[in-house]
Amino acid sequence: MKHSVPTYALYGEHGKNLVHESLHCESIPQRSSLYDWEIKLHRHDLFVQILYIRSGRADIQFEDSRFTAHGPCALFVPALHAHGFRFSEDIDGSVITIVTQHVDNLLAGQANLLAHFQSPRHIPFEPEEPGYRAFSQSIELLLAEYGEAHPWRLPLLGSLLASVLILLARKIATQAHVDPSRRSSRSVVHLHRFKALLNRNFREQRAITFYAERLGITPTQLNRICREELGLSALGVINNRLLTEARRDLAYSSLSVKEIALTLGFSDPSYFSRFFTKHAGMSPSDFRIKVRDQFDQERASAVSGT
Repeated sequence: MKHSVPTYALYGEHGKNLVHESLHCESIPQRSSLYDWEIKLHRHDLFVQILYIRSGRADIQFEDSRFTAHGPCALFVPALHAHGFRFSEDIDGSVITIVTQHVDNLLAGQANLLAHFQSPRHIPFEPEEPGYRAFSQSIELLLAEYGEAHPWRLPLLGSLLASVLILLARKIATQAHVDPSRRSSRSVVHLHRFKALLNRNFREQRAITFYAERLGITPTQLNRICREELGLSALGVINNRLLTEARRDLAYSSLSVKEIALTLGFSDPSYFSRFFTKHAGMSPSDFRIKVRDQFDQERASAVSGT
């Protein structure tokens, strides 16, 4: 099944933006109507998703488990878990896609809260229950703010997203029924732990043996898990993490290319430039110019209302 389930950024999009945004919101009909209301089995390696169904029906597949959900409800889909949906044509709801690291940062230090988001979740609500009113108000505010360009938008989006996650965790914690999802496989657990270790240590450019030892497996096993789950070697995963951070620093910081190289553990800036050019297809300086031109165009479009 690993090799037959495609991995997407957003469903149907194989390409990657210059810089991964930490949050993306859209209505369920916006994308599913393009595919005859069916989102076939797929998964994301960098993102988690929250589906908020106000009304309508969804036939859901989480890995090899199938069930039907009716609004109002929420669905939580962690990274690396295969999922698919068939929606009724009267579906009303939204999909929130979040970079996994952003969720970890928002809930840092709350391991007992994060534990509720390690498996796919179906969270049904009763329309009149207090928990639903609080959740629906928070998520509607989040969706409204996402569509605007107000001052201090990003910190407010972060606060609203944290509220949505906490309210979902509270509801999950009180659910009496068993969630219709299977437990994470050992490989997926190892991969989540590897990515958590990588997020803490990637700037030190640790060897694969460093991560394998801390996971209690061999480098060969770690490579096999990464290839089965992500289609990349362990080194490829490490390089992708470095490249992602380099893209962010080039796009959002005023650090020089040399300074960025040093913060990412490259003692030789020319080697960093070669590394970036090989994996990004352009030099760090050209990337910085291109992405900032893109930002300028987006700002101009926002101002003109187009």
